[in-house]
Amino acid sequence: MVGGLRGARHGQGHRDEKQSGNEPERSNGVPPRSQRGAARSPPSAGPQGTRPDHGCRRFPGRHRHDGPSCRAVPVPVPPAIRVRFGPVASDGIRMANRLGLRLGALGAIALLLLGWSGGPLGPAAASAAPGVPSGPFVYGQRVEYPLVFPVGGSGLTLTEEHGLGFGACRGGCTRRHEGVDIMAPKMTPVYAAAAATVAWTGSTCCSVFLAHDDGWQTWYIHLNNDTPGTDDGKGWGIAPGIVSGTRVSAGQLIGWVGDSGNAEDTAPHLHFELLAPGGVKVDPFPSLAAAFTGEACPPGGSAPLAAVLGGGPLLRRGSTGEGVRQLQAFLRVRGYPVGTVDGIFGPGTEAAVRAFQRRQGLPVDGAVGGRTRAAIARMAELPAIASLVRSDGRLLSAGQRGPDVRELKRWLAAAGHAPGPTPFGPGFGPATRRAVRAFQKDHGLVVDGVVGPATRTALARVIGLAAASSCG
Repeated sequence: MVGGLRGARHGQGHRDEKQSGNEPERSNGVPPRSQRGAARSPPSAGPQGTRPDHGCRRFPGRHRHDGPSCRAVPVPVPPAIRVRFGPVASDGIRMANRLGLRLGALGAIALLLLGWSGGPLGPAAASAAPGVPSGPFVYGQRVEYPLVFPVGGSGLTLTEEHGLGFGACRGGCTRRHEGVDIMAPKMTPVYAAAAATVAWTGSTCCSVFLAHDDGWQTWYIHLNNDTPGTDDGKGWGIAPGIVSGTRVSAGQLIGWVGDSGNAEDTAPHLHFELLAPGGVKVDPFPSLAAAFTGEACPPGGSAPLAAVLGGGPLLRRGSTGEGVRQLQAFLRVRGYPVGTVDGIFGPGTEAAVRAFQRRQGLPVDGAVGGRTRAAIARMAELPAIASLVRSDGRLLSAGQRGPDVRELKRWLAAAGHAPGPTPFGPGFGPATRRAVRAFQKDHGLVVDGVVGPATRTALARVIGLAAASSCG
């Protein structure tokens, strides 16, 4: 029982996402049996913290194998860090954070001196980048891996107490919690902790597994599955364009916090797991504590439409803020007159929303709730728009044709660099190249006339589809 952290829905206790073994249950996004195999992550340690080394039987509790003899050797428990973070990190909290990280580092050194044996060293770990811990690693080992804090916004709780940390009992201590639960309001943005490739996603709502470029992995579980403001199980939790094989950058929006799978009876949270090369599950708490700043901010600001798609209160006349600004920018690019993109939901924005709802066959009420947000999300997944919104969208340059080129022209026009008269055609000709070069020059970009990730990001910010970076 977590007590105050879990809220009114916590009366039934916390059930982890793993009912047995090391994988999330099917409702949490485990691929169907026909899809298992190559897409499945490498096997990791067992639920009791044991490893199937040398063909030995599994030993209960915190034991390891003593080589081929299969003798059970007790493993000492590394020192725990108990740090609780609220929405704003005070100086005292930061001090406790630093002290806890020192203890965690000493514990890691002690583990190595005691001769802990780990799994096979992956090729990426052999040439680890500066700051990346080197193996071998053992199940449950506390590590400080450099990462971007994976949850944005405020109102976050990061703690090892109340059963939220690695190794906490589950199922009457028949199994162990293999990650850290970060408590956050539903629909809080979830970000990629590092540059990676999407290895697997849980159907359309609940889980994302990332394979990092350095051989490590991070798993993001219990993403949203509800229409914003409800608990109907009919919403979405994975950001547009996040599918298997997609390249993502550190800090890129990949989804939203929820209570999906067997977390339906708990307060919303992100279950975060960290796997070392070779698939060894390690304790990510020191890594998360080092990255936590009280109000997380990913590098480069947020992804296009993150604020309007990220849930929150109903947007209607009188609403203000980044979500309204991105809504206005989206409607303006789509050809709906909204007036000034200023983040203030006035009569012009309401009229544009009504026109959009009418065209999409939605109830026309002039307010942006779950159904209107879902319609915007579907449009953002259309190839023409996704090519500009996704981090791995194709490079656009002179001579190319397609609906994404036409969409690019709309963005350029909204940014004050119209490539010619409307209606815009699908071809990337000399006028479009000149418009791109002029935009790049005005915004301090490399002036090459080619639209890649940097130019797409700058365009999205200038026209209001994405928030400007506040990370410095």
